[in-house]
Amino acid sequence: MSRTSKYHFFWRLAGEDKQVLRNSETGFQLRFALSGFLIAFIFVTAVISYHHTFSQIFDIPNLSWVWGFLFSLMIFNIYKLNLITISANPNRKGMGYIMSFFFRICILLLLGLTIVKPVETLLLKKTLDIELAYLKFDEIKQVKAKTAAYFDVAIASNDRELIRIKQQLADGRIKTSPDKIEQLEAKKQKLLLDKESLIKDTEKLIDESSYYVRGLIHLNNKFPWVWLISGGFLLLFLLPLFLKYFISKSSSYDIIRSELNRDIILDEYDNLKYLYPLLTEKSTGIRIELEERFEDPPFNLIPKTFTRNTGTENDFLKYLNGL
Repeated sequence: MSRTSKYHFFWRLAGEDKQVLRNSETGFQLRFALSGFLIAFIFVTAVISYHHTFSQIFDIPNLSWVWGFLFSLMIFNIYKLNLITISANPNRKGMGYIMSFFFRICILLLLGLTIVKPVETLLLKKTLDIELAYLKFDEIKQVKAKTAAYFDVAIASNDRELIRIKQQLADGRIKTSPDKIEQLEAKKQKLLLDKESLIKDTEKLIDESSYYVRGLIHLNNKFPWVWLISGGFLLLFLLPLFLKYFISKSSSYDIIRSELNRDIILDEYDNLKYLYPLLTEKSTGIRIELEERFEDPPFNLIPKTFTRNTGTENDFLKYLNGL
């Protein structure tokens, strides 16, 4: 077994070619092994993070593992796409490249925040539970006061009507059946029961609510140092990107990779030049050779110079007169 075979799995996670790294210096082998390990760590963290998020929002713990895994795969593919397509020390660094690189980093930072923020609530669960208990207590207190005030107005109105009817009945100014008084008494009892029931239901609803989003906001507002955890994770999240980006173009890794890519392109182009006339002859009956318009095909950076011999005005007139 090769000495570097133990790194192959991590190299694949980092999106690197083992043929290139096998012939590179040990430092680059370890660099991309570390990159692959960080990506594996990020993926596992993402699964745990998104499972926690979906579990808190939808309250389906088992199914949330499936959702968390699928969502992490999506994030992982976006992350690897950015990692694979980035160039180490590109030759051209114009405004277009700078803007593209900036937006790429911003997108990755947003993805990283969606992973680390739920994890923070897990790491600081005890602290968050205490804070949420205070939040829920204040919320319940406010809701109870508003609910009691609403029902107290209705009960007070019912009591005034009941007193007014009893007083008029006692003064002999009206005659009414006992049913009217019983209805008002029954209405009062129902209002009291509804008041107590609604307060209990609301208190239970608030107490059993996860307060997930409010917990995230409260945790970051009250404890700004939590952003140190976020910053540390985001550095790890971007580290594989920077490990590849900051590689010298004179390094063995970049030289071997460039030579391998060049050989692959040239081999494929030679294969195209061989097959093109055969395929055109087979499909049209005419053998058509691939026309070269550049000095350095297939890279096509140096166009060929075509020299055209043109005559004088007299030559043109002679041509028109058939001379």
